[in-house]
Order: sequence, then C-alpha cells, then structure tokens
Amino acid sequence: MDDGMEMAFKRISRLVDDGSFREILSGVEQHGEGLPRGAGDGVVAGIGKVEGRDVVIYSHDPSFAGGSLGEVGARKIAAAYEMGVRMGVPVIAISDSSGARIHEGPRSLVAVGEMFKAVKKAKGRVPLLTAIISGCVGGAAFAAALGDIVVGVKGRGYMFLNGPKAVSSYSGKEYTAMDIGSVEILARSTGLIHQLADDEDAAAQTLKRILSYLPSNSLKIPPAIRGTQHDYGGWDGATWKELMDAGTLLELSPDYAPNLFTGLARVDGIPVAVIANNTQHHDGYIDVNACIKLSRFVRFADTFNLPILAFVDTPGFMPGPEQEHGGIVREGAEAFEALLTARVPKISIITGRAYAGGYILMCSRGIGADYVMALPNAEVAVMPAKLSAELLHRKALDLLKGAEREEALKSYGEEMKTRTSGRALLSNGVADILVEPKNMKRYLHDIVRRFYERYAANLISSRYLNP
Repeated sequence: MDDGMEMAFKRISRLVDDGSFREILSGVEQHGEGLPRGAGDGVVAGIGKVEGRDVVIYSHDPSFAGGSLGEVGARKIAAAYEMGVRMGVPVIAISDSSGARIHEGPRSLVAVGEMFKAVKKAKGRVPLLTAIISGCVGGAAFAAALGDIVVGVKGRGYMFLNGPKAVSSYSGKEYTAMDIGSVEILARSTGLIHQLADDEDAAAQTLKRILSYLPSNSLKIPPAIRGTQHDYGGWDGATWKELMDAGTLLELSPDYAPNLFTGLARVDGIPVAVIANNTQHHDGYIDVNACIKLSRFVRFADTFNLPILAFVDTPGFMPGPEQEHGGIVREGAEAFEALLTARVPKISIITGRAYAGGYILMCSRGIGADYVMALPNAEVAVMPAKLSAELLHRKALDLLKGAEREEALKSYGEEMKTRTSGRALLSNGVADILVEPKNMKRYLHDIVRRFYERYAANLISSRYLNP
C-alpha cells in the first residue's frame, strides 16, 4: 500500500471482504517534467470480493493532486473496466475527483476519452456501480452516468461538468459546488442518483445491498435465495408492497418522478425489478419524467435478467401542453420500446384503474406481458366509465335534466363498467386470471418462480438465439 493513498485504500476496505483486495498497476506514475508524480497517479484499483463475490473496484484519492484525473490515472481506470469485462464481474467506482488535470492539457483529455470507451464496452456486460463520496466532476461524472447505479453521500457529494468558477464566469453569479450539483438536487431533478446515503459507511452498505440483487454479468441469472418461508395469507389489497418478501424492497430514484415507483425486491427469494404507479403523486398519471425513469429502469432490469413485475393503477398519460412540449410522445415511445424489446419475464398485476395509453405502457398483454393477473375490482378502459357513458349517450342525456339526468348517467356508467372490469377482463383476453386479494401472494410467488426457472434454464437461447 502506498502511504500517500491511504484514503483510497480505506474507502475500498469499507466495501471488500477483509484481506481480499489485490491491487493492479500499483506502481504506474507520470514521468513528464513538472507534473504531479506518485505511484498510482491518484487512483487505487484492483480486484476484491464483496460478500464472497468477485468484483473490480477503484477509488480516486483526493490527497493526490486534488483528486484530479490525469493521463495515467484515467488509463488505470480504463484498465479496471477492461478487467471487469474479462473476468465477467461488477465494477465499482468510488468517486472523489475534481475533474481533468489541468497540468497535463490535452494528454489527460485523450486518456479520459479512452476511459469513456472502456466504460461503454463494459456497459451492458457487467454491473457498473458508483459511490459519490465528494466530487464527481467532468470525466468522472460522465463515467458515473454511463454506468448503472449511483449512490451519493448527502451533504458532501456533488456531480457536474462545469464547476463554480466556470459557471460564475459564464453567468456573472456566484455559486458553490453544492448549488450546482449536490447529490440531493440531482436525485430530484435528474434521477441519476439512485440512492442517497448518510455517510460513507452507509453508501458502502447500500452498494452491497444493491449488488446482492444482481448477477455478476449479463450472461448469468440473479442470485436467488432458496428455502425462504412465507405467510401467504391475509393480504387485504391495500398495498402491493406487502406481496414482496419481507424486508427486501429497495426503491431506486425515489425522489425523481415519484408518481412511478421503480425498485428491486425478492419474491420467493428471487430478485425482481418492480415498476408501479404511485397514486399518492399526481394520482398515478404518467408524465415525461416517469417515462424517462421507466425506460432507464426496464433496460437495466432486462440487461441483468431481472423479471419485471408491473403493478398497474393509472388514469393514463398526464394531459397538458407542458407535457406535450416537454416531449411526452418522444419519451413515451422510448418507454414503449424498452418494454417491447425486454426479453426477461414480464408479469403484470392490475390492482385498480388501467386507462388508455397508460394501461398499454404498464406491461400490458399487447406489448408482451407473459402473464397478467387482475384484482376483481380492476378496470381496463379507454377512459373512466362515467366519462365514456357521457360521450356515448350524449344525445339521450341531453333530453334529461337534474336528478333524472344524474340517475340515467349513473345507470349508463354502471352498465359501461360491466364491460371493462371483472369477468369482462377475462372474456376480452386482457387478463389471464382474476385473483382475490387473499390469494394474490401465493399466485404471484408461484408465477414468478415458474417463469424465473424457465428463463434461467434457457437463458442464452431466450436472449440471444430467439428473435
């Protein structure tokens, strides 16, 4: 261990199993005159184990040249990503970097570009996780954003391309690093920060937990926990979260587009990716940001062979000129494409309203759901029954007034609902089965297990041989 890199080694030790870390390229350094020089060039990288699983891990050390990213350090990071691909194991980055090293000029920029190339080659092959401890600037920011999961330390972590001096020079206003890109702000505004942690220890534990749901690479199945005991009785239909294995639900990007839940969980010990409309925010409408969040998460789940569970209760896509001008058609199309091309098992559970395009998007039969269950009171329609009745029976209703009109409208609405809920969902081929709440957990666990085992047994052909 280099005495000048103690902080980087300490941060790595928080994550890896005791005695498991083996450094790579430990002695590389700059040789140019007048440049910062030290073994490792401000980056410690190597292979280790996290709860018995092999990983590649690297950490910036801010005590060397302010954590700046130089030519040698960037190429060392690129080598770490290349090693992760060769070994077929996750790559974990611990970021505390101030950006490209000014002393080296274009040489460092070329090397940072090579680092991006290595990250992109690893993307989609092995899980890429980043912890932002303090700074994640410039090249480090792009490397984190190109990856899969980012955890930020509250009150300390920040990520941006242009720092306070550049922003102040451009705008004439004074900003701090936290004003520009604190992890708390980015968690709300961009969704690039998937989890916030109180401190470095908590960040390490969060990364370990997320890693426990993921396979080592995209050619392997997520690790299931066998022999899990469950209480299958008593679900009252109040919240779908109770259908997951106790204590396993982990929400990702909770502060971004909170009207759509995305997260990891286990069902009968099997890791799953969950998407769900959240009626506590915007009544569960799907807006531009929800589409962005959905497409990112579905692609992540599909890459790492996580079965997708969709819990559906939405009035549809959010209306309004702001949404149209903001690109809801473009981002909605991206979300559709993500689900249409996903080859992992897709299981849909309709728990309430499922209207119009929102229903179609939320893993409906039409776009490739493998199995669809619905609660008896679930409703699938172009629009709410009352509104449908008003449009379809407008002429008859126009002849009536007051209480008589309201009574007729109620009757038409009830008749319309018989076509869009209950057994009509079965006769129309919308759902495979209606399930009473008390039976839902048992049915869901059984279906997930069957599809997971089928997919696991035919992974290569399911993903790469079948069109």
